[in-house]
Amino acid sequence: MDYVAVAAIAVFASTLFLMIKRPWGIRLGYAAGIGAVASLLLGTVSLGQAAESFLDIWDAALAFIGIVALSVVLDAMGFFKWAALRVVRLAKGSGIRLYFYVSLLTAAVSILFANDSAVLILTPIVLEIISQLKIDSKGRMAYLFAAGLIADTAAMPLITSNPINILSADFFGYTFIDHLVFMAPVAVATIASSMLLVYLFFRSKVPKSYDTTLVDVLAWTTPIKPNLLKVCLATLVAIDVGYLAASLARIPVSLIICSGAIFLLAVYMASLNGEIIRGERKGLKGLARDINWDIVLFMFSIFIVVQGLATAGITNLLASALDSASKLPSVLGIFAPSMVVTVGASFMNNWPMTILGLLSIQNIGAAGTQLTGLVFSNVIGNNLGPHFFPLGSLAILMWMETMRRRGVNISLMQYLKIGAVVSIAEVAVASLVLWLELSAGFKLF
Repeated sequence: MDYVAVAAIAVFASTLFLMIKRPWGIRLGYAAGIGAVASLLLGTVSLGQAAESFLDIWDAALAFIGIVALSVVLDAMGFFKWAALRVVRLAKGSGIRLYFYVSLLTAAVSILFANDSAVLILTPIVLEIISQLKIDSKGRMAYLFAAGLIADTAAMPLITSNPINILSADFFGYTFIDHLVFMAPVAVATIASSMLLVYLFFRSKVPKSYDTTLVDVLAWTTPIKPNLLKVCLATLVAIDVGYLAASLARIPVSLIICSGAIFLLAVYMASLNGEIIRGERKGLKGLARDINWDIVLFMFSIFIVVQGLATAGITNLLASALDSASKLPSVLGIFAPSMVVTVGASFMNNWPMTILGLLSIQNIGAAGTQLTGLVFSNVIGNNLGPHFFPLGSLAILMWMETMRRRGVNISLMQYLKIGAVVSIAEVAVASLVLWLELSAGFKLF
């Protein structure tokens, strides 16, 4: 190995160590930022390559900010609490129905507002629901996994459901509609299978019923006002229509998301009527603090670190593995590369693995059905594979941290018993659906 290869591997390994161990309580973005600075200082990445990284990732980063800002404003308005209360009432005292309704709610929020937002917003709400309904410690795990694992699973049908989807689409130049056509059927199948699998794990612990008189306690003191609810719903519909228009016009989806977020922010600020002064609602500074700016730094920085691995030729090894795996017969030609990505994403996080996968697929020089299969195998592996091990997904890490802060601890072994099994099953189901689509003649390139 030459100097560049050794230095690039050393920087990447050190960055992963900082991300995993978090010495001195270092934030994820700072950990990746140290790695990015080291890459530039050691010469594994040039300033020109760093600038290219910015151009490759700006849309995904801006979309992430817009989605989180939109979620934060909707949360401040009480939109998600309203939705959760509707779910509890619809269950009509059935603990089993409540599990499936909570799962569907988290899936819907994840699809529309991305997995990170779904986990951060809904996990505390679900914790409050199960506490008020007096569901015991064994039964509550089913609902918490619905708020975490299933929310992360659902981040696949839309480009905007996960920033890594935007990154992949921008890298290979396909549209919102292209992604939707391939990934919507895959997502429906995986969401349904994961809901069923998680339920089977907890079927003996899910309460058959709960006291419906306790539901009234969940009517929070500051419910969303009817006129604001109508504006929220209309804005969400407009954003979805905007996605389709942006796809046809080749406009970055981040601009649509941010426009919707700014509009709702203006509506929210206009509706306060002094409530911010009385401390009943959050102001602009409070909303800004709720946005996870650290993740934006992480996105840019980890891209630079991984660029160093590409410069050192590491992506050639992954390209060879993916190329060989994609040429296996039948559904194995999709499942095998998806599992290669799954393993990488589980143990190094899906952001660096997404970037490695994109650069490696580009090196293969594939076309037609093979390229389409590889691109979406990379999407599948990086969306579903990270469930195998908690480090793989930022959403899962935030889910566990949110619960820990509220006194609910899940050990690594407890998580692996469920997460590892569900992850592999999801990848298998998703690979089968994608293979059927490709076998029917669908392709992007």
